[in-house]
This record gives sequence, C-alpha cells and structure tokens, in this order.
Amino acid sequence: MPGSYLFILNPNSGTSTGKRTNYIVDKIQAIAGKYDCEAVILFTKERGHATALVSENVGLRDWKAVVAVGGDGTINETAQPLVGTDTPVGIIPLGSGNGLARHLGIPIALERSLIRLFTGDTITIDSATLNDIPFFCTAGIGFDAYVGHLFSKQKVRGLASYVNVSFRAYWTYKPQVLKLNGLNTNAFSISFANAGQFGNNAWVAPEANLQDGKLDICTIKPFPKWYGTSLAYQLFTKQMKASRFIDYQSAEFAVIDTETPPMIHYDGEPLQLNTTRIEVKIKPQSLRVIV
Repeated sequence: MPGSYLFILNPNSGTSTGKRTNYIVDKIQAIAGKYDCEAVILFTKERGHATALVSENVGLRDWKAVVAVGGDGTINETAQPLVGTDTPVGIIPLGSGNGLARHLGIPIALERSLIRLFTGDTITIDSATLNDIPFFCTAGIGFDAYVGHLFSKQKVRGLASYVNVSFRAYWTYKPQVLKLNGLNTNAFSISFANAGQFGNNAWVAPEANLQDGKLDICTIKPFPKWYGTSLAYQLFTKQMKASRFIDYQSAEFAVIDTETPPMIHYDGEPLQLNTTRIEVKIKPQSLRVIV
C-alpha cells in the first residue's frame, strides 16, 4: 500500500544483522520503491531505544505502519507505544527466535517479509501485561526466564547457543515453590502465552489464539530428568498437551506470589523483579498488526 513507513532497525538483533546492515537497508529501500512507498529508517542504540524512537516520531507523520526490524524484543519495544492506537506494527523478523512472526505466519526471509509488509492485510490482536510491562508473544517465570537470563549474557546468539545454554541449565536448575492464583504450586516453569511459541518453533501453547481475549497459562511441574527429552520433543513438534507434568488453563488475569523476587521474561527479555507479586492481564484487541 503506497505511503510512508517508519522502520525501527535493531542492528544487534539475531546473529548477523549488524554485519549486513547496509544490505538490509538497501533491500528495504529497493522493495519499498517497487511498491511506491517511502521507507524512513531509524536505528536503535540500546535497550529501550526503540520505544523512545517510536514515541518521538509516531505523531509526526501519517505513517502507514511502524515496522520493527529485529526480534521479539525489538517488536515489543516498537509496539508498546502503538497499543490502543490505529497505527499498525509491521514485522521484519531478524531475531534469534522470531516467535510472534512465526505464530502469525510472517515469512522469516528478508525479501519475502518485506513483500508481505507492503501487500499484507491488517488484523487486530490481543496484547498483555506483566506488572504493567507489555508483552505480545509470551512471558513467564521459572526455567525459561532463567535460560533467558543466561542466554542474554552470551556473545553468540542463535538457536545453537540457546540449546547449549538450555542443556547446561537443565541439570542445575531448581524448581520454585510459589502460589498461582492463591494455590501452592511447585513449578519448573509457568508460561503466559498470548502467541503459541517462544520462538524457533518451540510451541509451549499450541492452542494459543492471539485474538481470543485470553492467555494460555502453561504450568510445567517438576519432572524426572528422563522426561526432559520427551518434553523437548513435544515442544519442537507442536505436540505439547496436558499430562501429569503439564497443566493448561485459559484466563484473562492471573496472580503469582513467590517467596523471593523472581527472574521473569517478557518476549524473551529477562528481568529481575524487585517484588514477590506478579500480576498478568490480557488487553483484548489492542494492537493492529500487518500480516
């Protein structure tokens, strides 16, 4: 659709974005030109910068879309100021996992995702908050947050690095005792899924629906070490389902109380909380997205 598009490009996303930034910029401009569109490209410099860039620029023009060029963290920062507005977010998935893009069926290849951006439809999806922190794909507590914290410290990104970190963490991680909606729960992890996967086609909640006004809450209970292989197989073959070690519930609101301030993640970004109470809420039909 002809018009002006604001691109927010994170050169630190994924494994190679920074090494091919010029190629990405040239490709954006070339594909935009084919569709008679103007592409204004801004670069992020640090964590949180994408939100600031969008907030500063979204009201200056009648943008057809504000486009996140990066991973789920970049999408999160870019989309935050757009929640509840008519301006859609576009997604060019150049991250390590690209969970939201994969759930939405947006192509991972650069050129194909750009073509989809300029020719796709706009839908409205749910978003959610964890202690008022917006998230759009998944958030959680437990093993996934612990791995996210360790992964964020790695110099090399990508699936291989994530698998390596997860494998090493698996043998030392200790499940937490907490309360979920007032009930004592011994959990290996608890995931709040707006979209169905973490990224890299790791489907923690295969039935999750971005437009149903609810979150799928997946509680993985402590399990024998031998079960880890089966769990990983289910995760990456989209076969996760309720069992003696896995519990699912659908909710608009949830509360977790912990003994000590926990590490959480939101859209893959780890964060150490300074409170022992977590409140998670759904915001139905709150973000427009080009798919």
